[in-house]
Amino acid sequence: MTFWSAASSEPKRQHRWIVNMSLAGAFESYLAKSVTKPSFEVSETEHKFLGNTYYYPGSLTWNEVTLTIVNSVNPDGQSTLLKALEASGYLFPPNQDTAQAQDKVGTINKVDATSDQGLGSVTITEMDGNGDKVGLWTLHNAFIKSATFGDLDYEGDDLLNIEIGMRYDWAQYTANKSPTGDYGKL
Repeated sequence: MTFWSAASSEPKRQHRWIVNMSLAGAFESYLAKSVTKPSFEVSETEHKFLGNTYYYPGSLTWNEVTLTIVNSVNPDGQSTLLKALEASGYLFPPNQDTAQAQDKVGTINKVDATSDQGLGSVTITEMDGNGDKVGLWTLHNAFIKSATFGDLDYEGDDLLNIEIGMRYDWAQYTANKSPTGDYGKL
């Protein structure tokens, strides 16, 4: 009961966060609308013995993170995302002939996809009511897995959104436990 009766205790709130990433060097944090926080699953192996079933933990897999951003005019969200795709190593078909003539092969690769010209470093910062950082998620080796550019509709006047699916090798959470703002690793 101490938590709810102590004025100095405050729960984390869903609307207090900022996401930072490079995204071809043109991403602005204010464009972010929603993001799923990192999550994981542990596989299991089943073993049956004398009518009983026993389970053993297997390997851990980090689940995809989805970021929804507002598709702005400046910076243009679609152009920025397609530039990040090219920076990841993808060659659009009209560019393949030129690249082959220069003895270059264009395929998406992890080095380029995780570079600052691709997706870059991705962090999700959780804040309190004063704007102080209370937690930080860092996605290691994140790259763009999918993108949806929204739907156009004469009946609606909603903002146009882009949904970006991101895959990463692992996530690290760092909690801010000190009044000085220093993070402690978990």
